[in-house]
Amino acid sequence: MKMLVINWRCVKNPLAGGAEIYLQEIFRRLVQHGHKVTQLAERFPGSAAEETVDGIRILRMGGKNTFNFAVYRGLKGIVEQGDYDIVIDDLNKIPFYSPWLTEKPVMAILMHLFRGSIFKEAFFPLAGYVYLSESIIPWAYGNRLFAVLSESSKRDVVRLGIKPEQIAVVPPGTDFDRFRPDLSVKREPILLHVGRIKRYKAVDHLLQAAQLLKNKSRKFKVVVVGTGDDRPRLEKMTRELGIEGIVRFTGFISEEEKIRLYRQSAVLVENSVKEGWGLIVMEANACGLPVVVARSPGLVDSSRDGVNGLFYEYGNVSDLVEKLDRLLQDKELRTQLGQQAIEWAHQWTWDGAAREMEGIIGRAVARHNREQR
Repeated sequence: MKMLVINWRCVKNPLAGGAEIYLQEIFRRLVQHGHKVTQLAERFPGSAAEETVDGIRILRMGGKNTFNFAVYRGLKGIVEQGDYDIVIDDLNKIPFYSPWLTEKPVMAILMHLFRGSIFKEAFFPLAGYVYLSESIIPWAYGNRLFAVLSESSKRDVVRLGIKPEQIAVVPPGTDFDRFRPDLSVKREPILLHVGRIKRYKAVDHLLQAAQLLKNKSRKFKVVVVGTGDDRPRLEKMTRELGIEGIVRFTGFISEEEKIRLYRQSAVLVENSVKEGWGLIVMEANACGLPVVVARSPGLVDSSRDGVNGLFYEYGNVSDLVEKLDRLLQDKELRTQLGQQAIEWAHQWTWDGAAREMEGIIGRAVARHNREQR
């Protein structure tokens, strides 16, 4: 089968995140199953107009703020020229509305909807534009099939107006060859955050908690891994809170360095108001690192309180402080949760996710063909 996948970024984009890893891991496996996969993605500085990564042909067009418009203009011709069997939209940020642009079968993959949380990330009118774009999804995609990462995302899509029977939940896996424990690495009192540094990720909650923990005379460090436009605000907050000496912003780091930090840290902390799943949580868990996460959509799917870590109520910094303090002080509990986290993460594999996605794609094509008769 010839598949055309549309996503804002490819896996080589410096701003690539969990959505890009998800697509790459699944569709490179579908290439190994014998399918031909092409991805449309935005250009970025230094990128080639076309290249192949893991057997996936990547075509780049438009830019960071114009990619969706480039898709609107060019999709019909690209589909006709490539004679694709199906178009797969990743509805990450602004949808592409492919059913309005092609008569070929279309299905959607959705990490999570922003809905009201977009107003925590962007200012009006951009936030309003994203909110409105998501609101049009039921009209554009009608009875097409959806693959989502979590039950939380499924509930969001149902509330938007898509029927539950159109939606399949396909959680991501983890590369257990890379993400695994290393008992030779000594754990240190490091509170680790990994991910894009965006406002909706709420890293400021971790900084506020760090100040309160410091006031308790706890000995620890905070390491914030990743890049993003919220970093200047967070660095300023770090100075204002007087915690520069215990907080380090690493910026972009290699996968090897990230894995080393998973193995070295005491706790992974994720504060986001909403996620599709929590790929970072699974990576950390596979390395034996327990988590403290907000009780938010997506994170409540990839974690279980008292199994792979602890929950705190989103926005409740005092609750966050209590959970972090508890883990910093209780080595036995950290060890227990870390061991349980490894088993927890191994429930989901990329091979399993690829098989599930392959089945959904096949059903989407068959459904479309029945409707055309």
